[in-house]
Order: sequence, then C-alpha cells, then structure tokens
Amino acid sequence: MQISIIGGGFAGLWAAMSGAAERSRLGVSSEDLSINLISDSPDLVIRPRLYEGAASDMRVALQPLLQVIDVDFRIARVADIQPNEKQIVLEGAEPGSSLSYDSLILASGSRMRKLQFPGASQYGFNIDTYDETARFDQHLAELVITSETLTVVVVGSGSTGLELVTELRKRLGPEAHLILLDHSSQVARNMGVSLNPVIVRALSDCDVDVRINSNIASMDKQGLVLEDGGEIKSGAVVFATGLEASPLTEAFDGEKDRAGRLHVDQYLNLPADGSVFIAGDTARGMADDDHTTFMCCQHALQLGRFAGHNSVRSLMGKPLKLYRQENYVTCLDLGPAGAVYTTGWEREIQNTGVEGKEIKKRINHKRIYPPGAEASAESIFQFITLEPEAVSR
Repeated sequence: MQISIIGGGFAGLWAAMSGAAERSRLGVSSEDLSINLISDSPDLVIRPRLYEGAASDMRVALQPLLQVIDVDFRIARVADIQPNEKQIVLEGAEPGSSLSYDSLILASGSRMRKLQFPGASQYGFNIDTYDETARFDQHLAELVITSETLTVVVVGSGSTGLELVTELRKRLGPEAHLILLDHSSQVARNMGVSLNPVIVRALSDCDVDVRINSNIASMDKQGLVLEDGGEIKSGAVVFATGLEASPLTEAFDGEKDRAGRLHVDQYLNLPADGSVFIAGDTARGMADDDHTTFMCCQHALQLGRFAGHNSVRSLMGKPLKLYRQENYVTCLDLGPAGAVYTTGWEREIQNTGVEGKEIKKRINHKRIYPPGAEASAESIFQFITLEPEAVSR
C-alpha cells in the first residue's frame, strides 16, 4: 500500500512525519506501507518569515529529514490528479506515466491572489515565494544605491502587508517613503476590533502613509495609476493581496469556499472520497464547533499532523482521530513598533511592543521549524506523534 503526499510545505512535511510516526507505532514496515512526498522544491520554505527578506535559514532541506523517517521524496511538479484512477500525473513525464496511490494527502498549499490589471505581472513584486522575495530584495538593494528618494508601495493591509511595510521601515531607514494601499475603507479590516487601534498606532509610529479606498487601474515602471485618476510614483510596488488555494483542488469534486479550499469532514477526509485527505491551505475544516480553519501556519501544522495520522490508520482499518484545534493565537510583527500577541478567536491582546516581539521571534525562529536532520527517527516521532485514544470513528 502507498500513501502519497502532494506538497512540501508545513502541512505536507508534518503529514509525512505524523504518518511515519503512526506507521512505526503500529509496527507496520515501509515495505508494507510506503509513504512518499512530492514537492516542486527541495526545501521547506519558512514562508511566515519572508517579510523579513530572503535569508538562507528560511529554507530547510527536505531530503535529509525524510530519509531519517523512511519517507520517499520526489522533486516534481504535479500536473494533474485523477481521483477515479487514483493516479498523480507529473509535469513533463512521459505520456501515460503517473504515480498511483492508495491514500492521498493533498497539501499543495496556496498562492498569492493576483490582481488583474495592466502592468501588474510585469512590474509588480511579491513575497509569496522564496525566489520572488529574493527578487524583491535585489530590486530594493539596487534602488537604495541609485535613487535619491525611495518610495515603496505595499498593496494590501492584511497580516502580510502589515508585517512587510513595517519591516521595510526597519530595513530602509527613516528617509524612505512607505505607502500602504488598500481598497477597503479600513486597514486590517479582517484582523478584529481589538487589534485595529494597535495596528493604526504602529503604522503611525513607523511613519507609513496609509491610503484606503484606493483601487488600482494600471501600473508601469514608474508606479501606479488609480481608478480615480490619481497617480503614485514609486520605485517598487509589492503585492500582499491575500491567498487562494492551490489549483490542484480543482481535480476533486466537492464544495469549495471563496478561496478555493475544499470542505473536509471532521477527520480531514474529502466527504466524497474516503481515500483522500486534505491539509493545510487547501483544506477548509472546522477547528472547533464555531470556527473554520485559517490559511495560516499554525493551522497548517496541525492539519498536516492529523491528516498523516489518519491516512495511515485508514489504510490499516483503525479508528481515525477527530481534528480539533480550539486554541488560536495571533502574533503580528510591527517592525520598529514591536509586535502584538493575542489569544482566542476574538484576538484578546496579551502582549505588545518588545514583549510581543520576543514572542514573535520564538514562534517564527524556533517553534514552527521541524526537527533538524541530525535528529533520530525516535525523537522525530516523539515530536510529532498524536495519541489515537481521543474521539474517533
């Protein structure tokens, strides 16, 4: 039997570790139950840190860790999934060449939602991937050398846009003109009532020029043209315009939300196909009785963990574990203004400023990283294992 995991991000890697741990706990050999992970990148990219700029420690090689836990790894891009045949078609493969599976975990993640107006793809930047972030970094470095006055526009005031624009104040210094542009009537509209005053104050402290109710008509090398006829000249425009699920979700029948995420049941199964589990940013699950999962790292880690565990137990005819993640936290970096840490779905503020920043560093620089390649299989399994005695079917 074979479990295939598509995606080498947080959900995919955590699914691989969790599946391998449960396989070992049940005493099943890798010959009887193989697990393979397919990713178009050799590395796990620590995507929540990309607002800092592309640094070498934001990439973690997948092969050494997967080898320790006896998970096969293949670097390839998935072109299509054929659920009826239980086949995965790889891009560039020979006609008729595909991989089969007995159980599939779709953890192919998300991508930035692209705005559709003239010049956006040609002249805009983003920090959605490591390579795109490195390209933006290089452009900024060139601007610092060649420009007497530096203006950078960040489009989108969600968490990524906020973390990026405030971090740019730290990176570029006090002379840079930083503009935060959003089509909404309020910055951080989806961040909750309690957070808004903290965010507004931080943007002011970081001297960010906030422009709301702004819709872009087009852009060129010199900057943006707005729908109201206004122009913004800038050295760089970087988009942080929200996420949409991987297009591989289109291979499956089933209900999807506005972001393209597939609805899953309480065990992370695709309701129409018990052999398929969905994890990470491709999954729209229920974290508790009242709240759906978000497209964020903290949910991706646990969704992957449960999906890997349940995939193995499903093939072994064992009860599955109910996915629950009732505790929710937010930690938003605000550059020179510190950070804000909240708990609960209503985002009750616990720490701000320097204290918040220290919590943010612990999360982003340690807690979301997988075990090192030097770790033993036993220690990795201890790190990831889910106890199966909870609510199950």
